[in-house]
Amino acid sequence: MSNHFVMRSTDSGSTLSQQKAPEFEALDITGWGGLTLEDIGLHLFIFNIDADAAEFPIHSSPNTWLAYVISGSGTLFAGDTTNTRTDQIEYRAGDFITFHADTPHGWKNGNEAGKILFCKKNAE
Repeated sequence: MSNHFVMRSTDSGSTLSQQKAPEFEALDITGWGGLTLEDIGLHLFIFNIDADAAEFPIHSSPNTWLAYVISGSGTLFAGDTTNTRTDQIEYRAGDFITFHADTPHGWKNGNEAGKILFCKKNAE
């Protein structure tokens, strides 16, 4: 399990505290798990994707997200409101992906394990 270290200012400098970062399983889809954390107005999560992961079906979010592919590769699908694929593109480690709000999309991981980092600003 990962840790979450928090550095705060004090009158004379700074101090550190430590807590466990929670793990999650994504929507009961085989092979998709990871870590998530919300702090300082940001929501971060990392998908840990198994090589033999099931396809992540078309879905959307009311939020805008920025993603970075840490490792692995696969196919990102664009979709429509009936959850039908309308386009696709191959992604690989080092790619950035922006998801504007309410954009249907799905995933198919490649033949090796992968990690993708996602970030969004929380509502203020």
